[in-house]
Amino acid sequence: MTTAKMVGAACLGACVTLVLFLSVDWKNAVSVERWIDQQSPHSSEHEPRIAENSKTKTKPVARTPAKEEVSSGHCSARTNFVFIKVHKAGSSTTTPIVARYALRQNLTVMFPLGRGTLSWPNIPRVNDYVHTPDEKYSVLFHHTVYNKEWMESKFPANTAYLAILREPFSHLKSSFNFYRLDRILPFKDRENPLKEFLRNPAKYHTSGVVQGVLVDNTKNGQAFDMGYPVEKDRDMQYGREYIEQLDRDFTLILILEYLDLSLVMLKRLMCWETRDMLYIKRNSKTYPYKSYQPTEAERAAHRQWSPVEYAMYNHFNQTLWRKINEQGPDFFEELEFFRQVNKQVNDFCSHNKPQTGKDLPTKHIPESPWSDAFDITPNFCTLLGMDYGSIDSLIRTKQGRPILEKPCEQQKVKLKPNLYFVLDGRPGFQTLEDVMKYNPKKSKKPLNHEQSYILGRLTKSFQKCKKKQKGMKDHFHEVAGNFKVKVIQDEMLNFLKEDS
Repeated sequence: MTTAKMVGAACLGACVTLVLFLSVDWKNAVSVERWIDQQSPHSSEHEPRIAENSKTKTKPVARTPAKEEVSSGHCSARTNFVFIKVHKAGSSTTTPIVARYALRQNLTVMFPLGRGTLSWPNIPRVNDYVHTPDEKYSVLFHHTVYNKEWMESKFPANTAYLAILREPFSHLKSSFNFYRLDRILPFKDRENPLKEFLRNPAKYHTSGVVQGVLVDNTKNGQAFDMGYPVEKDRDMQYGREYIEQLDRDFTLILILEYLDLSLVMLKRLMCWETRDMLYIKRNSKTYPYKSYQPTEAERAAHRQWSPVEYAMYNHFNQTLWRKINEQGPDFFEELEFFRQVNKQVNDFCSHNKPQTGKDLPTKHIPESPWSDAFDITPNFCTLLGMDYGSIDSLIRTKQGRPILEKPCEQQKVKLKPNLYFVLDGRPGFQTLEDVMKYNPKKSKKPLNHEQSYILGRLTKSFQKCKKKQKGMKDHFHEVAGNFKVKVIQDEMLNFLKEDS
């Protein structure tokens, strides 16, 4: 087959797929089974295909201006944004990108008290975040549940809402491993507990009340972070309407399986720069069933178990590709450029670390149709290598905003340790005070080894916190910043001044 025919076939396939997607009759999808059947069984394999590496020039697709559309070289950077950090969806890689942008532009971030999540899994309350004198905020990038009404009351009207989603079965595998469900739940097959789970998902107690909210890491977990209520998991009419509303609310939802494409699209829609999008892949861990590919029956069982998550992922996967179609032929040229630059920068940074008293080498990235020229130094590499928590500390230091935390008794207990208790039918812990009041001798059954270990760790956390806060009388306590950041703090702050 000639190159021209191959390209033609690819384009024809893309058009047919897109037409089929747009012609789905959502109004008639009144049952769970019919609604799920309308979704492609392997979402990430059935997007409207465009030959990414094709060098063939094609006629630009006619574009209809949208509210978030920008034109290269004729746009203003969007500096108000909320990034919904969806659990186990690649956010450890993507969150440092948006956090680094907030740092470079000196934007006002809404910080949680302490570290980590902002009230997840609840809607933020007045004493859950660090207030600014004028109560104005530009950016949010910590774990939190999307809530349209609350966020619109705290952020400007022109705020861009962003998020990232992951193919649902891949997300299930990652969640099983991270939350150690393969150890908490009574599986016989420890090498591949997914096969056992998918034979009868309802058999296993995978949901529990955490922080007063019903949470289930195996069922519509990503949809939950996007604000979807657990009790509506079988209400298909509500599900359709909710996804359509998200489509109206969000500027872009990135897709992990197409991360580079998503980042190039993000750059265009936000009018950011190429160097803002550079990243290092993080938290890519190996476990026995990571590469397992489910049978058709197993995938169907998971789609039946987690229908909203599949529908949401499929919808925004298609939406991403539709946006790409609207960009014209140079999108994939920029994609190739971005991949090359990101690889060059990663290679440079892996061999060049800041050295006191020595001249620093520089990697020059020349001007391109999509980017001004810029230089990469080892100091930038240090910044590129920071996780979002370290960047969080650096932003607070740069802006003179102290890290505040609640009194020890009020500090929340995270989801992961809670799962060892709630999935065993025991009550969870909302705060460290609950941990200290807990008397295992009053339990109907004794704690197992892992529960005893978790309880001991939480008790030590409380004792360590009390020692740190001893003598402090304020309602909220200022605590020391991240040690890793403090070591390089002055050097990084000077670099940021020179780089701005």
